[in-house]
Amino acid sequence: MRNEVTGDTSQHEKDVVLVFRGRRRSGVIPDCELQEALRTRLRVVESNSQDVIQLFKDLSARLLSVHAEKDSFVITFKTVEEIWKFSTYLALGYVARCLENFLCDQSFWLDIELLKDLEITVTVDEEHLATLYLGLLLQEGLFFAKALVNSGEYSDEEDELCFRRDDLLMVKDTGQESNWEGTLLSSGQHGLVPVNTMQPLPYPFYQWFLRKYPGCAGGSPPEPGQFEHPIGEVTGSCEAIVDYHPEGQEELQLSRGDVVEIRGVLLRGLVLFIGTHSSTGHTGFVHKAHVKPLNAEPLDGQLVFLSKEERASLSQVNPCSSEPSDSGLLERLFSSDISTVYRLGRVGPLEFFTRLTSSCTGSFQCHQLTTTIYVLMYLLVFYFLLFQQEDFLPLYDQHHSFLWQTFAGQSEDELPGHLESVREGAKRMGMAWAHRRACFLLGRLCAKKLKYSQARVYYEEALGVSVDAFSDLPFLIALYTNLTSVYLKQKMADKLPLTLEKACALLLCLPSHDFTSLDESVVAGDKHLEARTCYLTASLFLLLRKTEDALPFVERLQFLTISLSAEEGRPIAPLDLNWLLSRLYHRKYMPFLALASLSLDSGQDHSLQEAFQRVELFRKNSKNNSPSWEGTFLLPAQIVVYLKQALAIAEREEDLRTQRDLCLGLACVYQQHGALDKALPCAQQAVETGGGINKEEGFEASVMLGWLLVLLGQPERALATLQPLLQSLQGTDSPTQRGVIHNLLALCLRRQNHVSEACCQLHHALTISRESGNQRNQALALANLGCLVLDVGASALAERFLIRSLRLFLEIWESPVDEEHVQTYLWLGRSYKDRGRSQDVRLCYEMGLLISLHARNLHSQMVVAKVLSRHYADKLLYGQSILYYEHCVSVSRDLKDKRLEGEYLEILSSLYLSLNTEKSSRKSLDYSKQSLRISIDLGKREEESETWLQVGRIYYLIYEDELADMYLQAAVKTALRMNDPRFAMSIYEEAGDVFFKGHRNRLASLPFFRDGSLPFARSIRDVPSEFRLLSKLTELLMSQEEHDEALQYALLAVEVSSKTGVRVNEWVAYHRLATVYHSLEQYEMAEHHYLKALFLSPAVQQHPLEARYYTKVYCRLGDLTLHKLKVGFIGICMRSRSMYM
Repeated sequence: MRNEVTGDTSQHEKDVVLVFRGRRRSGVIPDCELQEALRTRLRVVESNSQDVIQLFKDLSARLLSVHAEKDSFVITFKTVEEIWKFSTYLALGYVARCLENFLCDQSFWLDIELLKDLEITVTVDEEHLATLYLGLLLQEGLFFAKALVNSGEYSDEEDELCFRRDDLLMVKDTGQESNWEGTLLSSGQHGLVPVNTMQPLPYPFYQWFLRKYPGCAGGSPPEPGQFEHPIGEVTGSCEAIVDYHPEGQEELQLSRGDVVEIRGVLLRGLVLFIGTHSSTGHTGFVHKAHVKPLNAEPLDGQLVFLSKEERASLSQVNPCSSEPSDSGLLERLFSSDISTVYRLGRVGPLEFFTRLTSSCTGSFQCHQLTTTIYVLMYLLVFYFLLFQQEDFLPLYDQHHSFLWQTFAGQSEDELPGHLESVREGAKRMGMAWAHRRACFLLGRLCAKKLKYSQARVYYEEALGVSVDAFSDLPFLIALYTNLTSVYLKQKMADKLPLTLEKACALLLCLPSHDFTSLDESVVAGDKHLEARTCYLTASLFLLLRKTEDALPFVERLQFLTISLSAEEGRPIAPLDLNWLLSRLYHRKYMPFLALASLSLDSGQDHSLQEAFQRVELFRKNSKNNSPSWEGTFLLPAQIVVYLKQALAIAEREEDLRTQRDLCLGLACVYQQHGALDKALPCAQQAVETGGGINKEEGFEASVMLGWLLVLLGQPERALATLQPLLQSLQGTDSPTQRGVIHNLLALCLRRQNHVSEACCQLHHALTISRESGNQRNQALALANLGCLVLDVGASALAERFLIRSLRLFLEIWESPVDEEHVQTYLWLGRSYKDRGRSQDVRLCYEMGLLISLHARNLHSQMVVAKVLSRHYADKLLYGQSILYYEHCVSVSRDLKDKRLEGEYLEILSSLYLSLNTEKSSRKSLDYSKQSLRISIDLGKREEESETWLQVGRIYYLIYEDELADMYLQAAVKTALRMNDPRFAMSIYEEAGDVFFKGHRNRLASLPFFRDGSLPFARSIRDVPSEFRLLSKLTELLMSQEEHDEALQYALLAVEVSSKTGVRVNEWVAYHRLATVYHSLEQYEMAEHHYLKALFLSPAVQQHPLEARYYTKVYCRLGDLTLHKLKVGFIGICMRSRSMYM
């Protein structure tokens, strides 16, 4: 697809050029060969534009054009969200990895060493992308910005909005040059803001977040204080520098000189942290402005974002847990019947359970108790809650789980009355914790019914109850976060800042909590704080099973990890979220991104089960990115990468059985892709590993090894492997396995031309299969016997074996035997062909094709259609041959095999041309042009040049000489670009021959011969070609009656002929020169050179046609002597001699 970008200059300004480069990590200089290979692959996929368009659609970009020669794609964006997603994928390395998965063919993934060394990099103009982002932001008209200064410095009008530096605003472009319409997020106030005081938030993620989660945000970042580290300390202490008496709840009282131990993390973006007084042991909120560092050390850079426990819990998150796990993945993917079939040539999701004692719950559900009993029961529950906090976590979660777990059996309308009674009773009896929790639950019920003012009253009352609040952190966090959400809903700017700071400190500074507000980090510009909040937000959404909501935050966290690592110059956190991201992309059905993130996952800390999950995830997402080999078990070659990683883990865990299975699986994949040399070591390793378990475990691997040796053409090694297996089965009850070994031994002996011994082995195999009643093995043994006797010329006997085999195949039609069934039909057709039974041959081949079509086996269809095409071509039935070759083209396109498609298109072009009609010639022209495009895409210059030449020939045949000349010139130019002068010389000459050997317009060959190929032949010192061209020029000019110019080339031909060292060339050259002189009426010169030609002719005639030649020459000489030179006697002698020739 080479779509040219149309439109005005503004359209071009929106275009982004994405350039890709292939490089080897082991090399410094660019690898031109590798780049050319990638460029060729791009030309191939470029012709199928839908694949490329879908790739960039998944990357949130709009593809405009592909320029393979410039190694680039031209893309554009229509929305800010598209730029945000694409820039994220670019930074995470997914764009480069998607192109690697897309451009590298199957053979690349089979070479692990090459895979480790190769890398594809992509580059775009970052400044242009940023400019395009700002332009789209302004074009959308509504966006978020940060104030650069305080409004007082620029305020000139009354309707201008008052704001402070670093306030967040939602602004709208109203068309005025100097002012925008702004809304302050912290208060909701509207007004005009000067354009030069606003800076649009630089990251598209921030724009998306504030639109997706609108709320209150504002304030300014804290002023620089005593703590200079970008992020606080996990361990350490600080010293109070002022006397402080708490003004709010849960704050520590301090005296100058008091030592406070920091709990959790101290963050630069917050004005508060949580500390424990070293003397009193009390825990509470501490203002950073009131303390200075004492024995504080910066947090280890490897643990900036989360603790070890948090990191472990994040790695265990599985967004795909709802999908059934596949415990038998290896058996399903690589279920091998190598040792039983002859060869031819989790438990469900866990239930939630109530953690309260069943006796209490049952009492609530089964008895109609009075209000007094309810009050007493709830008082007891809330009183003992101080000692059983973990049992009442449902009170605090986001699902309102307490409605059906703690208070099962009570309706939402009745429950507030009961809780109000608990609140009053706890208040009277001085039960602080029961009072506090009752108020909290009442607040939650009110908020659930959108009664925010009433909820706020209950929450504030709960905060006013004096307790050791930090002894129950989950409850304290729930209380502050719920109160903050109410303040945000009601836009209470006076109460919000301090409450929000405390909620953020509880959520961000202490590990293992699942809620946050990102606005604070946006205002503060603190990436460390932003990373922490992204982690907590993503954890919350993952906990709630909202994977689509979690995805942007996981992506942002991964982005911040990479960007901060780059700033620090070292890995800043041992956090790799690619495994999590790959499963999130899979859930969202984004296969290109799922594969890209999966391939970037290091896989170092994975368990064996996770390694198998990676294999399955790859298999599911690779369906759209690989050829559809329907009807076969062919797996994408890239699966080798994940099988190798699983094998490494199995070796580390010393799991011998899994190692054997994985080695066999790798051998199967290599065999399917024709990489038998790589399959062999895997099979050998499987034999060694299986032997380490027991002999039975190693048997299947040994059979696979023997079969691979047969396929590799190493019958001696195969016999050495298989014969001990046969001996080990003697005396055992394993007849099928013995039959398998006999069958393989027969194949080995057949390769060694030991026909009689091979027949004996096949007889044993057939007998065993009959005794065991295995019809498939009987059919295969009979087919092998038929092929064996067919090779020695016994066609009639082969027919009997093959027909019996086919009858058995028909009885097991439902089994997956289509390839074997088809191959047997082909052998039967061959037996009929040897005896000249053409009609039976056709029936056999067509039956094979029908079976392939029924099984949707594209590979078999290709083989049989090709055989049928050749059969009809041999019978000169070109119409039927064309029909089957067209099917081959269709199958090649389904397989996305451009090389095969090009070959079949060339054959079709030749067949249509042989029909010799105008319609067929134009059809031939169409197929040749298609083949030409493929040759160009594949970068095969030789085939390309020959196809240009063929198209030129066809245009000449349909009387379009100008187009013929154009294509012939293109063929010459393509050949000249190659570093093969001999090939270029042949193309040059053949291009001229199109006109020279034609029946019209022969003079058009003159530029090709005289101005092109002749000088080129001289430049490369190709004497034979130079002689041929001089001879052709002489003949051409003679036919055009240009005798004088023809004489020059005839003289040169005589001169060059002596250099060729071929006597016949000199003979021909002198004869042609004599003919030119005769045409010029220079009879003496003509006579001289005719005699010279006769002198160079062979003394003994070697062909009857030579007599005719001598007769004509002597007649010509006689005429010259008698009539032109007036020498009568000699002329009579010459004519007389010609009569006796």
